[in-house]
Amino acid sequence: MGENAPQQSSEALDAGYSAPNEPQQGNNSNGSVTEPAADTDPDRTVSINRVKRSRPSRKPVSRDTRSISRTTRPASRNTAPQQTLYENPVRPKHLGTGAYSSDDYDYEYEDERSTKKSKKKDKKPELTLKQAREEGRMGEWAWTTFRESAMVVVYALVIAFIIKTFLVRGYYIPSGSMENTLQVNDRVFINAAGSYFGSPNRGDVVVFKDSQGWIDSAQKKSNPINDALTFVGILPDTSSNYLVKRVIGKPGDRVEGDGKGKIKVNGVEISEPYLHPGSNPSDVPFSVTVPNDSYFVLGDHRDHSADSRYHIGDGHAFVKRGDIQGNVFVIAWPINRVGLMTNQSDVFKSVPEPSK
Repeated sequence: MGENAPQQSSEALDAGYSAPNEPQQGNNSNGSVTEPAADTDPDRTVSINRVKRSRPSRKPVSRDTRSISRTTRPASRNTAPQQTLYENPVRPKHLGTGAYSSDDYDYEYEDERSTKKSKKKDKKPELTLKQAREEGRMGEWAWTTFRESAMVVVYALVIAFIIKTFLVRGYYIPSGSMENTLQVNDRVFINAAGSYFGSPNRGDVVVFKDSQGWIDSAQKKSNPINDALTFVGILPDTSSNYLVKRVIGKPGDRVEGDGKGKIKVNGVEISEPYLHPGSNPSDVPFSVTVPNDSYFVLGDHRDHSADSRYHIGDGHAFVKRGDIQGNVFVIAWPINRVGLMTNQSDVFKSVPEPSK
């Protein structure tokens, strides 16, 4: 070995690097040791090239199998990964495909279809009446049947209550104040949704709550069952707390009656074809201006209707907007009278809007 031969550092040798163009010490085929030749150039510079090792590629595992492969992270980068097959896979949701988990394993998603099938197989079959008799499980069958029937009834009541509160409501007509438009014992439905999103127009037949005491009636003996069914909307409301009339004047309108059969709205006389035959449009003289958020209402059978005309003196002639439940849009009973209500807006077609 020459004196001037450059020597490789122990760090370079430990790291696995070698000086280029220099022979390495090793064994020949005959077992002898060969030493590197001496470098005769004392000014020669030795350069070391770093070699980047690539991480072994991982082939993604098929996601269509029920089993999965779990790949252990190799201890050495130059060692091939070991594959182990697992029958009941569990895939952490926070990991992506091919990502390492905290325990140094690669996971694959479990087949979702096989999971759903296994859940269906684990579902307990329904108990039939025949099976209950044969197996002596009548108590279990009776309880299951009762529970399911009770749930159906509860759902039906909830749906009926929602419909009655927000969509339609049924009412019973007890008197003849709206003849011949509505007859005694008629069952009608009102559009409850319209009362939330709109306002009544002239000519509409409305149901409203008697909050001002227009009718003094004896209290009927209540039936708890009927009251409950009426509350949820299954039976029509037969109480005297609600009245049905036709809207003649809306907020701001000037309504006048001369007491001789003529009624004017905002100075225009109206002709009412829906009145009961032979009924006087108004035998009571009056002249009022409808206040804000209120309505002036009259019955179609004017000779037998205690309406707004008869409460002008006591200050209760006008129906508040909040008391109106909705417009009557259909007669539901009796069968020979089933039909939609006729729109009478044409009667007020020539009436101008009130001046502000």
